[in-house]
Amino acid sequence: MVEFTDGKSIIESGFLAQVATDYAVFANGEYFYQLGKGDIDTVQKYHIDNPQIGYYENDGYSLREAGDTSAANPHNIIFLKDENNTAIITRYGSTESWVVNLNAQSSDNFIIAKLDLSHHTTPVSDTDNVPEAHMAFISNGKLFITLQNLANWAATENAMVAVFDTISWEEIDTNSNLEGVQGISLSLKNHQTGAIYNNKIYLGSLVYASWGSNDPNTGGIEVINTSTLESSIATDQFAVTSIAVNGQGKVFFADYADWENSSLYILNSDYSYNLVSNDLSAINITTLASPGDNSLWIGTTSFDSENQILRLDSELDYSEPRSIDDAVLSKVTTALKPVGIAFLDTDQRDLPASE
Repeated sequence: MVEFTDGKSIIESGFLAQVATDYAVFANGEYFYQLGKGDIDTVQKYHIDNPQIGYYENDGYSLREAGDTSAANPHNIIFLKDENNTAIITRYGSTESWVVNLNAQSSDNFIIAKLDLSHHTTPVSDTDNVPEAHMAFISNGKLFITLQNLANWAATENAMVAVFDTISWEEIDTNSNLEGVQGISLSLKNHQTGAIYNNKIYLGSLVYASWGSNDPNTGGIEVINTSTLESSIATDQFAVTSIAVNGQGKVFFADYADWENSSLYILNSDYSYNLVSNDLSAINITTLASPGDNSLWIGTTSFDSENQILRLDSELDYSEPRSIDDAVLSKVTTALKPVGIAFLDTDQRDLPASE
């Protein structure tokens, strides 16, 4: 289900309720897009003024190749923000990500280009032949696609980022000293979250401990420099489940200690870190997001036995933990647990869509 809120007092609920639950919401300007993940494999476009009526035919444009019985499992949409409303959709269950025209009037005009990622696959078994393309970011005229490169759902040493030119859609070789077209090799594994600010992409890594063991989850934050195409590790002290960057470039992240056990931290410019609030430690943090201003939005189910979105003042000095009363600007209660937040950009309204 999609809900709309200003994060202060307004909540409008009950939109686009689905029997299937594996949907994600993305926003660009006054439009938002419902992405059917798993084996749903569709994308539908809506306008904030009429959020029940889709622009595309039927249930939306298919994200599966014609005749293909395997799920494409699309994961993310990144917007080029050009006059043609071009976007890239990562397809986790396929060897290709798609460049698409979101203004297309029919499915015949929807696909602009197909980005081949098959040569980055970890060759472990005959059945594991996809690189698990997950996130995408745009910077300096380049598209960056994160590849988890799992093997039978286990993290490998082959996590990387493939880079493409956003004009030609040709892949950029990041290391001419090696044979073939190379991506940016990552040191950490299984990157599941990320955020971008200027020429830095912050990627959060989360590797679960073996089932039944007492070992901690592992991971960290890896930083991609989009100018030099180099990566570095900011920290490897946490398993990271969510990252957000505010309008001033402050980086916030939530770790994953255990089921519904996360804490909120700020990553300093020297890559040290501080706990934001003792009240925001060892709680259930379901999502983090920032609209690019001085606020940080947190989805949680840990207070007042309610599903909530908290708006934090991200401009505060968090060199020491703050009380939750000092940090929180406002909060709203949602009908369902917020698992993703997308910000609509309109002149008349400021209603982020929460799923």
